[in-house]
Amino acid sequence: MATTFPSIAPTRRSFVAPTWPTKTQASQSGVITRRLWGSRPSQAKLSLTFGNINDTNTAAILSAYNSAKGSVDSLTLPAQLFAGADAALQSWLNASATGAGLLWSFSEGTSPQVESVAPGRSNVTVELTAELRMS
Repeated sequence: MATTFPSIAPTRRSFVAPTWPTKTQASQSGVITRRLWGSRPSQAKLSLTFGNINDTNTAAILSAYNSAKGSVDSLTLPAQLFAGADAALQSWLNASATGAGLLWSFSEGTSPQVESVAPGRSNVTVELTAELRMS
């Protein structure tokens, strides 16, 4: 069951498009052969920074991480995470909406990072990965 990520607008968003599963082999003569090992790309990355948010929103992000058991469960991402991007870019950012079968989750081995900036205020950085998963 998917965990809903809180509806908080990020102050910074960085996206790396999904990659195609390929393998490159170089022969002794220097000839390069590339092999495609799948019919769809995966492993998109989305880095979100929430600057100067209150403790309630910080706790909501940490709660979503805990509910999703880190990278185990997929996430339902609210439209607010993609605010400011036009429809064409949003279809890339929200990989689960493209019909590509990609599901967002917290990146494996990377928990949310919290930096206190003032009493009751924090900067939070979250790393997400979109993967092809079995339903």
